[in-house]
Amino acid sequence: MRIIEMVSGTAVNGAVVTCLEITRAMLNLGHEVTLVCRPNSWIADQLEGELDIVYSSLKRWPTNELRRVASIARDRQIDVIHTHMSSANFFGVLLRRFWGIPCVATANNRYIQLHWMFNDHVVAASEATRKFHQRYNLVPKRRIEVVYNFIDDHRFHNAPDDAGPCFRQSLDIDQDALLIGTVGDVLQRKGLLYLVKALPAIIAEIPRAHVVSVGYLKQPYISVVREEAERLGVEDHITWAGYRNDVINVMSAIDVMALPTLEDNLPLAILEAMACSVPVVASEVGGIPECVIDGQTGYLVPPAKPHQLATALTAVLSNQEHRRSLGAAGRQRIRDNFSRDSQVDRIEQVFQRFAA
Repeated sequence: MRIIEMVSGTAVNGAVVTCLEITRAMLNLGHEVTLVCRPNSWIADQLEGELDIVYSSLKRWPTNELRRVASIARDRQIDVIHTHMSSANFFGVLLRRFWGIPCVATANNRYIQLHWMFNDHVVAASEATRKFHQRYNLVPKRRIEVVYNFIDDHRFHNAPDDAGPCFRQSLDIDQDALLIGTVGDVLQRKGLLYLVKALPAIIAEIPRAHVVSVGYLKQPYISVVREEAERLGVEDHITWAGYRNDVINVMSAIDVMALPTLEDNLPLAILEAMACSVPVVASEVGGIPECVIDGQTGYLVPPAKPHQLATALTAVLSNQEHRRSLGAAGRQRIRDNFSRDSQVDRIEQVFQRFAA
C-alpha cells in the first residue's frame, strides 16, 4: 500500500509518538509511507532519512494547501490517508470529501468535533474513546473500532544496568531513594497537585520516598503546585527534571509510576513504564482501566483523592517483592495487548479495507 501518515502536532506528545510508531511499523512491513507534517516538527527529526516528508501548514483556507497536498497524493497514487490530531483530522476529511482519497483517523482525544463522522473509518485508542465518539460525535458503529495505541516494547527490555543510577546521579537524587515518577507535561489536567498533597502521608510511612517530575513545566499551574509543595514542607522530596528525551533511563530509575490525572485517554507513559516492569498507580479515568489492572499490574484510584493515592503508592513502595510481581505482570500485559507485535496487524487490516 501507499500510505500518507498525517499529523498536525509539532512537539512530542502521545498522539505524535503513536504516529511515529505506526509509520515505522508500516515501513517495516514494506509499505510506501509519506509523512505529512508541519515544519519544525519533532516527528520529522525522528524520521529524517527513513521516508519522504512533505511539510505543510495544514491550513484549510484558502484552499491552496489542500490542493497542493491533494496533488501530491494523486501523483504518488496514495491508497489511504491516516490522520492524527484535530487539524490533521479535519484536513484529511476535506481531502476525502473533495478529492475522494480514503481517510482513516485515529482518535486519541475525546472532544466534541463533528468532523469525525465524515471519515471512512475511525480508529479509537481505547474503548472509552470509542463510546465517546459514537455518542457525542455521531460516528456510526460500523465506522469505528478500537485498536490500542502500541509501543515497540522490545526497546525497553535491554536498558543498560547503569541507566537508572546514571539518571538519578544526573539529577542528584539519592541512589537509595524510593522514586515515584511522573511523566507528562505539568498542567492542570494531569493532576500533579494531588500527588503533592499525598506526599506528606507517603513520607510519614516511607521517609525515603521522592518524586521526580519529567515533562514541560506549564505556567501558571506549576507555580500553584510548587507553592503547595512549599506549604506542605515536601519541596525537598520533589525533583523537577523538565523535558527529557531519555525515557528508557527515566523508567529504569523509578520504582513506581504515578499518574494522578483528572482526565486522560490512554497515556503512552503508562505503556512505557509497564514495558519496563514498573508498576503503575493511576486515576481510574478514560481508557486507563483498559490497561492497568487494579491489584495485578498496579492500582487504580479515584481522581483528585490524595488519601487514596497515598495509600496505593505506600502499598507499592513498602514491599519490594510486591513491586516486582506487579511489574512482571504489567510487562506481560503490554506484550500481549499494547505492543507493536500484538497490534500492527490490526491497523494494517484497517488500512487494507479502506485503501483505494
